[in-house]
Amino acid sequence: MRKADSKGNSKKEPQHVRLYEWLTESVAWRHLSTDARALYVLLKQKYRGMNNGRIILSVRQAAENLKISKTSAAKSFQELQALGFIEVVIRGAFNSRKDGRATEWRLTEYGCDLSGDLATKRFMSWVPGKDFTVRAVGRSVPQGGQSVLQGGPIEPSIPRTVPLRGL
Repeated sequence: MRKADSKGNSKKEPQHVRLYEWLTESVAWRHLSTDARALYVLLKQKYRGMNNGRIILSVRQAAENLKISKTSAAKSFQELQALGFIEVVIRGAFNSRKDGRATEWRLTEYGCDLSGDLATKRFMSWVPGKDFTVRAVGRSVPQGGQSVLQGGPIEPSIPRTVPLRGL
């Protein structure tokens, strides 16, 4: 219950992130990597009590905020999904330069503010070796890293002096 000031308005508490003991003592939490734990805290920091299902955070933003690589951030998002801590509501995409949008997330610890669904707390039913299904997406970072020039990948040239067939 919130305290009221002299005019009857509720006093707002300073912003904070609360991690309950039942969550941090769960089997799934104990199996999370440190990057995934830090990402979960960042997602909870973006949750304002009425935007679950509309928590916007891209892999790039997470990587910059947590001071990790984009590949590590993407793996942390997948880990949180596989263990049941978060779910994708709207998958982000870059259809064109003007229509880029980040993925919108839902914390399973809380009910969804978009659909009105109750909290699933899927992570509480997670058991080692039985990860939840995570939809595969394309790589955000190329296999060889980001050393590709802006003009696109360089095609290896074949020397003309080497015969293309046989002897």
